[in-house]
Amino acid sequence: MLRRLFSAIAIAAAAALAPAGAAHADTDYSEFPCVITFESQTVTVGEPFDLTVSCTDLASTTVTVQTTFAGQAAGAGSDVDVAGTDSVELVLDEDGTATASETVSAPGDYTEQVFAADGTPLSETYTLTAVAAGAGDAPGDDGNLAATGSTSLPYLAAAGALLLVGVTTLVVTRVRARRQH
Repeated sequence: MLRRLFSAIAIAAAAALAPAGAAHADTDYSEFPCVITFESQTVTVGEPFDLTVSCTDLASTTVTVQTTFAGQAAGAGSDVDVAGTDSVELVLDEDGTATASETVSAPGDYTEQVFAADGTPLSETYTLTAVAAGAGDAPGDDGNLAATGSTSLPYLAAAGALLLVGVTTLVVTRVRARRQH
């Protein structure tokens, strides 16, 4: 299972980095033309948060915002690709800005980055930290994992009673055997 997970991560990383590296060789951005701004870089799992992409030199262009999560569950939106990567296309307005709302589905660190249609990175990589919703947000939610399975106390009591009956039977049998001799 781990071998498949590592293979999927390696393939996704190679696919993401290969076109970006080739495109970056043609276009030399000493400073990235796009900036992503967030309300906060700490977000809550399951709650939407807004981000704004600003690319002043790229008005009326379509860009892709890529969200990546290294864990088992995945990132923003409803479609999740290999290695927890999800992308959303935004069309920049005449000022070169666009706003999107995203929701993450698992606690952990996420990265956000803007790419051109050809895979060229247009922004630096931003890190978001997703935290679990606070205790008591939902009825019956104490912030802990759900308890599964059953309690074993009745079975332990029955096993103890059977053990006691067996030991008592053994002792009574030995005492009777000694009295007869």
